[in-house]
Amino acid sequence: MVNLRKSLNRLPHLIAFEAASRKLNFTRAAEELGVSRVSVSRQIAELEESLGARLFNREHRRLSLTQAGRALEAEVNPALHQIADALKSVAGAAKGTRLSVTTTSAFATYWLMPRLVDFSNRFPRIELDLVVADRMLDLAAEGINVAVRYSATEPREGRVRPLLQEKVFPVVSPRYAARTGLTQASDLLQEHLLHLSGIYRPGARWPSWFRSNGLEPPPEGSGVVVNTYINMLQAAIAGQGVGLAGNPLVDPYLADGSLIRVPGCKEVVRDHYYLMDMTRDREDAQIFCDWIMDQAINGT
Repeated sequence: MVNLRKSLNRLPHLIAFEAASRKLNFTRAAEELGVSRVSVSRQIAELEESLGARLFNREHRRLSLTQAGRALEAEVNPALHQIADALKSVAGAAKGTRLSVTTTSAFATYWLMPRLVDFSNRFPRIELDLVVADRMLDLAAEGINVAVRYSATEPREGRVRPLLQEKVFPVVSPRYAARTGLTQASDLLQEHLLHLSGIYRPGARWPSWFRSNGLEPPPEGSGVVVNTYINMLQAAIAGQGVGLAGNPLVDPYLADGSLIRVPGCKEVVRDHYYLMDMTRDREDAQIFCDWIMDQAINGT
C-alpha cells in the first residue's frame, strides 16, 4: 500500500504548481494564492528538487512548462480540483439547506441584525448562516450564497443590485460637553474628534470631510483614534467626542436621540452597499434578496 503521508509530503508545493502552471506566471499565481512571489518560486524549486526534474522553462519575462511539467499538469491538476470539489460537496451537505449570508460587522450590527426578526417571522422555514467578516472573503471558496458588500465600484461576481448608498456627517451625543456652540463646520476644529484608523478608506476619515467642507483638517492627535467603526460609534454615544458617521448605519441612533447631527455641516456622499446573489436561481436566496431590498427601499 502506498504511504500517502510520504508520497504527498509536497501537497502545498503541488497547489503552488497548479496555480503557476495555469497562470504561467509566478507573480499572478502568488496573487491568487495570497502569498509572495518568492514563496511560489521557492516551492516550485523545492518540488523540482524532490522530483529530480525541471518543471518550468524560465525565460526572460516568460514561463513555459517542460515535458515533465506538462506530464505533471495532466495528472495532478485534475486530481487537485477533484479533491477540492469533493471537500466542497461534503461541506455543502453538512451545512444542509441553510442560506449563508455575509456582510461586515458594522452593517450586521447596526442595520441587518435588528431586521432579521422580521425575516424570521415572515419566512420561518429559511435558516440563515450569518458570516460576519470585515476582510474580503472569497465568496465561492467560502460557500457564501448572498453577500452585502460596501464598495466604490460595482462587484463583478454573481447577480448584483445596489442596496444603499452611504452619506457621512458629524454626529454627537447630547451628553457630549461641547467647547463651542456646534452650529457650523468650523466649530469642529476646536472639538474633541473621534478618528478612524486602520482599514478605512480616506472618505470615512475626518481630513477628507473637512476638505469637502472647505476647511483645513486638524491633526489626528486632536482627538481619540479608534480602529473600528463600531467602537467609534459607541464612543460617540458615550459622549467621548464627535464622530463622523453615515446612514444607514447610524439611523437608529438618530431616531432614538442617542446621537444628533451637528447642524450646519455638509454631508458627503460615499460608496454603495451592494447586494450579491451568488446562487443559481436558489429560491431561498431570491426570497432573502427581495426581502432585504424591500427593507432598504421602504426604510423599515
